[in-house]
Amino acid sequence: MNAHKTFYWNRSGLTGMGVQPANEAIKKMVVLLHGYMGDAESNMAFASKICTACPHTVVLVPDGPELVPTENDSKHRQWYPLPETADSDGCLYSCMPYYAPAAKQKQMHENTPSIQKTAALLNRFILKEIQRRGLKLSDCFLSGISQGGITAFDMVLFCQELLGNKSDDFLGGLIIIGAGIHEADRLNSLPFGSLPKIPVLLARGKYDEIFPKTVDCFSAAQLRLHKIPVEMTEADSVHFGLEHHVCDAVCRFILRHS
Repeated sequence: MNAHKTFYWNRSGLTGMGVQPANEAIKKMVVLLHGYMGDAESNMAFASKICTACPHTVVLVPDGPELVPTENDSKHRQWYPLPETADSDGCLYSCMPYYAPAAKQKQMHENTPSIQKTAALLNRFILKEIQRRGLKLSDCFLSGISQGGITAFDMVLFCQELLGNKSDDFLGGLIIIGAGIHEADRLNSLPFGSLPKIPVLLARGKYDEIFPKTVDCFSAAQLRLHKIPVEMTEADSVHFGLEHHVCDAVCRFILRHS
């Protein structure tokens, strides 16, 4: 087994950790976004599994840019402010937001600018990293868990930075673990077929108590309307710790689309 090395980094307005082979050239990059209340360190076990299974791959795990106010310590972070009632809101990602109660529609709409701000920050970081490492967009995979998955969807679907400016160079793949598309009706403003055919893996837990199966089915339907290829996988898991249960499927996806 090849030796790996872990490291801390502080670049482009973000901090985080990473893992990469000690004695291999880097040919691929995976950016992994943790879930709500996590941080980079808490996701390094998952990152190390990816690095082990996928040769020549560096895995970068940013810290969420904001602390969770109720916790008030650096180990509990978020990608955008989350309302206290959000734990029960996962089912709202199963449909267009105009079917949600009015108060929830307003709450989701108010969250969108914060998600977009974080998405733009992360996209700038990714572009600088691939340039610094001499890689292409197609060498990069983006994976997000729970709140990180919601953010990752926005980074790809509603920002332009990772879509590339050439037909053969766009993000290598998008991996969403236990999450849905925030304010999916924004896709209605995009011409069908205008998004690059970035491969997407939707990974869910059979017993996920926050995001039911209908979330993945709805997300897949919306993506396929835009001619985006979608793969789906399900594991015997609840929401917390889901990433470890779908790790094999995630690694196979990265290897297949490399």
